[in-house]
Amino acid sequence: MKPLRYSRITNTKTANSVKLQKRKSRTLRLVLIAIFIALIAVGAFIKFPIGIIPVSMQCAMCVLCALILGAKDGAATIAIYLIMGLIGIPIFTAGGGFTYVLQPTFGYLLGYLVAVPVGAIVARGVHNTARPKLWRLLLGSLTVLAILYTFGVFYMYLMLNFYMGKALDMSKAWLTGAAVFLPTDGMWCVVASLIAYKVVPLVYKYTLGRLSVTQTEEYVRTPETESNESNDDSYMFSDGSDVSSDDNYELNNGNNHLLDNGNNVSSDSSNISSGGIVG
Repeated sequence: MKPLRYSRITNTKTANSVKLQKRKSRTLRLVLIAIFIALIAVGAFIKFPIGIIPVSMQCAMCVLCALILGAKDGAATIAIYLIMGLIGIPIFTAGGGFTYVLQPTFGYLLGYLVAVPVGAIVARGVHNTARPKLWRLLLGSLTVLAILYTFGVFYMYLMLNFYMGKALDMSKAWLTGAAVFLPTDGMWCVVASLIAYKVVPLVYKYTLGRLSVTQTEEYVRTPETESNESNDDSYMFSDGSDVSSDDNYELNNGNNHLLDNGNNVSSDSSNISSGGIVG
């Protein structure tokens, strides 16, 4: 039987190339985690003392961390940051060490550990693959803020009333620990959402996006395929929408190879040879 010739076949990456791509993606994710740990630490020292709780850039960095890194990597970032501070590295707003748990403001740090992954899920989905939408990113950032205020205010209320012996009712606690910061933090939520809207497709493209798509490889050059060739540099989100404008990548929703006649052949077929598909 005459072999069926084909011009393009998808999902033909070897096991070694897939492993290499995963390593590259993992490395980039680790680099982003390290960058955001540094940004959160630096943001803690850019502060403006107002009342009991100082205003700092830390909240803005944590919101950006949630929107860009997603739930898993965002939670890992906050966890590593907290561990570093509790073992004595002075990266918190007022220093570091395990005794920092007795500070009235420690509730905000605990709040980040919950707020960042939950806000990331709201903004990007559980698997961090939802195409970024501005309204959803803004909703996720406001979710981070709401959870952060809840943890921070209640912790401050408990510490001041039952540990430090300073009488403070809940209404004043909300005013002191949340309301006074709401305009500034709300502004940072908007700014972080706009930044994430532009940055997320790039991060997705070079991390999760590379692992959820299949690259189209050319085997036989024909006039038809040459006319359709472009820069093979497009990736797609889980909903099928493109990250960039090119269309030479497809979602890896199945291990099927496409022949030029439109038929499918299983990726584990033993009939693939260098000359084509042998019948």
